[in-house]
Parts: sequence; structure tokens; C-alpha cells
Amino acid sequence: MKKVALIDTAHWHVPLYIDALEKSGVEIIGISDPTDTTGPALARKFGTACFATCEQLLAHERPELAFVFGRHIDMPRTANLLLDHGVPFAMEKPCGIRAADVQQLALKAAQKQAFVAIPFVFRLSDTMKVIQGGEDPVRVDHASFRFIAGPPSRYLRAGNPWMLERDIAGGGPLINVGVHMIDLFQTLSCSKIVAVSAFSTALINNLSIEDFITVALQCASGAIGTIECGYTFPSASGQQREFTFSVRAGNHFFRSADKGIEVIRDGVNGIEHEFVPAEFETDLYYADFVRHVLKALQDDSLAIADFRDAAAVLQLVEAAYKSASEGGRTIQLSH
Repeated sequence: MKKVALIDTAHWHVPLYIDALEKSGVEIIGISDPTDTTGPALARKFGTACFATCEQLLAHERPELAFVFGRHIDMPRTANLLLDHGVPFAMEKPCGIRAADVQQLALKAAQKQAFVAIPFVFRLSDTMKVIQGGEDPVRVDHASFRFIAGPPSRYLRAGNPWMLERDIAGGGPLINVGVHMIDLFQTLSCSKIVAVSAFSTALINNLSIEDFITVALQCASGAIGTIECGYTFPSASGQQREFTFSVRAGNHFFRSADKGIEVIRDGVNGIEHEFVPAEFETDLYYADFVRHVLKALQDDSLAIADFRDAAAVLQLVEAAYKSASEGGRTIQLSH
């Protein structure tokens, strides 16, 4: 039975992991929660101890795996601590608020040959499988993704007010939900992104983070991606967000539809249409991520994403924020 620790549990994604962890049969041997909000209840649920800090937990317990949450600004310090203690772990994105910090973690993890997993869950999604499907996956030519999440007030309700503070969260919807779209496009394009431009607004809620941002990404291959994300979807019963996309890849065109993906392609007898059922509720993929992490660790195989992937995405987030702050100026990237 794998001995697992839950680190800095005052995070709105923690409930998405709990059911899968319970069903997996792991033993939760310790929980840390500096805020003393969610940790005590989780400790009672799993019959374990709750510690004020990750340091205290590691002083008393020796986990074989940790799932790490917490504030974005605190993530590099926690990651360094776990790497120094030789504890394999999965850490919520974005893993920090500066690409340089995550790049340092990537180097350190590589030197230690450490197991680190980052939940870029679209890599496990139906969307990725359908677009990359077939015997001969084709390279994406252009793609557009739109992910509009609920209003900032949902983070207040979840007990995470720090998510609305740029100095602690690193930004708003782009660094929180947009990272998934950036990773998805970069993975599908099979090419380095060489230029970024962006426009954003903070006029709706007058917070230090953006309410809405639109980002254009250009690849060395010539592929172009556009991403729109925001905290502007109304609080509606039964609806959390808007997620839509369209992707051109070779002679295939993919676009989101109700409960699935429409695939349009040039066939031998003309244009062919196919509807493929797909699950777009991203929350459901975190259970898949938990199962993936446990199996990858057991099999000594690679995680779906690691600090190198997180650093690459965060570099693009930084470039987008820089462009937006400078009126949309195109930022050229060197790799």
C-alpha cells in the first residue's frame, strides 16, 4: 500500500483528487495545511495527522508519494523541499509564478532523476485523443481555444482569496486555466512557439489580475494558435464555464460540439463528417491523473508532464503578460 501525503490542501482542486485516492487503496499518512482550514477535516476523514507545514510533516513521516497544492508563490519552495528529501510528487500547475523558478526545479529534478508529475490534464482528455488519433497523426496548422471560467467570487467562496492577488497567484485566468490551452496547443503543434502577443482587460472587476485575455502564439513551423480565457462566465446553476475550440490539422478540421467533437475531412468521395462523443468536463480528468501518477510511479515510467513542460508553458505566460502590458507588442522568444 503506497504511503501518500497531501501537501498544502487549501486549494479548490483538492476535492477532485480525493475520490480517486480513496478508491486507489493508498494510505494517507499525513496532511499539511498552513491555513488550518481544509486540513483538519481531511485528517479526520483519513484518520491521520494534520501538520501546519510541509516541513513538519516530513519531520514526522516518510511518504512514498505526495500530492502538492497550495499557493502559486509557495510552490517552488515546497518542490525544492520534496526534491531534497527524495519524495516523488505530483504538483498542481503552474508550479510557481516565475518561469526561472520552475526552470531551476526542472534542472534539479533532472539531476536527481526525481519523479515529478504535473496535471496538464488535457493530455489525458478525449479532445487530445481525437485530434491526435489515427495511425498517422497530423501536425496542427492552426487552432483556436476558448475557456471562460466563472467569476472571481468563486475563489472567495472556495477559501482561496489569494487567487485574486497578482503578487501571490502570478496572474489571473491565463496562469490558472490558460496554461492548459497553451500546453495543449504546444503539444499538438509539434513545434517551438517563437512569438507571442496578447491583449487583456481588468476593467470588469478592477482587480490586480486580468478578467479576460486573448493570446496569439506563432510556431516555428508556421502554425498559429489563439487562446481566449477569462473569469467572466456568469455564476449559473449547472454550468461552470464555456469551452469551445476549432483545430485544422492536415485535411482534418475538428470543432467542439454539444457533447462531442465534429470531425470534417476530405474523403475519396468528397467531404466527410463524423461526430465523436467526447467529455469536456475537465474536472473529471483529475481522477484519471491520480490513477496515471500511481501507475507511472509503480511502473517506473514517465509522467504525462513534468517541470520542463511547466517551465515552457510559464515562459509563454510571462511573454503574454509582458505583451499585454505593452499594448500587444509581439514578444519574440529564443530557446
